[in-house]
Amino acid sequence: MRAADIDATHVSRYLRIERAAAPVRANREVALLSNLIGLAIDRGEAKHNPCREVRRNEEQPRTEAPEPEDFQAFATWVASLGGQKAVIGMAAEYAALAGNRKVEFLDLSWPQIDEAAGVIRVKRAKQRGKKRGEVIEHIEITPALSELVARLRDARKDDCLYVFSNRYATHYTPSGFKAEWSKLMSKALELKKIGKRFTFHDLRAYYVTRHKAERGALPDLHANPATTARVYDRTKIVRRRGM
Repeated sequence: MRAADIDATHVSRYLRIERAAAPVRANREVALLSNLIGLAIDRGEAKHNPCREVRRNEEQPRTEAPEPEDFQAFATWVASLGGQKAVIGMAAEYAALAGNRKVEFLDLSWPQIDEAAGVIRVKRAKQRGKKRGEVIEHIEITPALSELVARLRDARKDDCLYVFSNRYATHYTPSGFKAEWSKLMSKALELKKIGKRFTFHDLRAYYVTRHKAERGALPDLHANPATTARVYDRTKIVRRRGM
């Protein structure tokens, strides 16, 4: 079907009927389609963008983060498996301790880990306009992160440049990592190593929630702190003083 032949009814049917079982994913796919039709308009192959005429599915932020006991049990089990599975597990530990998005650290290289200065330098993703690629996060190397870095060095293959390397001594692709993570999560549930499934992105919420509980404030993850609070703070118990 040509871009010019797509109308709002096609988009609406796709969102509400054909992808009813995956409403959030459908929103992402329609956003991609909208961008492609925009390119078609630039090329003179379409006159309007029907995606802009259709209301997206309502999205609710996830409300759960892994329980600390569940995550520690998972991390301990994966570490015991060794090999590439242990590398995936250490990537999960890093996400839980540093709070980075997966896209920000899959290609993390050893020169970015400055143990002398006590920081890990990571380029923040999702920056827009003039700030694109300009925000560099300096993540404090805490004792827990230092211990993790030591284990990663022990697992390093032949002076590989990348911290989380695959069996080919390069970094994981997003799709490759996702496939390995899904297998591990399914196996952990099958063996009852964890009580319930959690996504890799939930580990960012795990970091935010623990940071707030232990340090008394939300971490600086977004240009707008309200986004961090709305999307990632999954605190269940709020303590406050009485008068």
